[in-house]
Amino acid sequence: MLASARQAVRFVFASAVICFGFSPRPATAGTISFTLSATKLTGSPGSTVTFDGSVTNDSGGLLNASDFFFNFFGFDPTSVAPIQDLGISKDFPIPNGTTSAVVPLFDVAISGSPSGSNFPIQVQLEDINSDLSLTQTVTVSLSGASVPEPATIFLAAIGISVIILGLRRRFTLRRTSPVRAHP
Repeated sequence: MLASARQAVRFVFASAVICFGFSPRPATAGTISFTLSATKLTGSPGSTVTFDGSVTNDSGGLLNASDFFFNFFGFDPTSVAPIQDLGISKDFPIPNGTTSAVVPLFDVAISGSPSGSNFPIQVQLEDINSDLSLTQTVTVSLSGASVPEPATIFLAAIGISVIILGLRRRFTLRRTSPVRAHP
């Protein structure tokens, strides 16, 4: 009986080692990060704005700019389109424990949305080792104020003026038209 209990303990211990030893490691926040020069940019409808910033690599190894990619979520895809710049046009090394120079990180193309609109975008940096940065929110604003609607009193005054002018004209035409005698 003692031997079977030992075998059971060994089996449970071996199973635990296999399950936990070969399970994928969870992604951790804080090993990589990015800092933006500005979190709110303004553009005009149909234009593109560029978010600049730097990337910090504390992953434990050398990474190139092309080893990073941005995850964009929580935005209106009919109004804005984020496009990654980091590591696309120019690749450069970011050694462990260092921060890159300020470079273009990503662009946001703006559709023909109304002026005065604001579009928030959630951004997260990820590397080829599945390390994730903390999520940051950026905002793209469209320049120009929205065109206000005319005030109700102004519209009512225009309507009353048109009615008064119409009645005045009708009254004036009646007074100046010749009166015909009936035979």
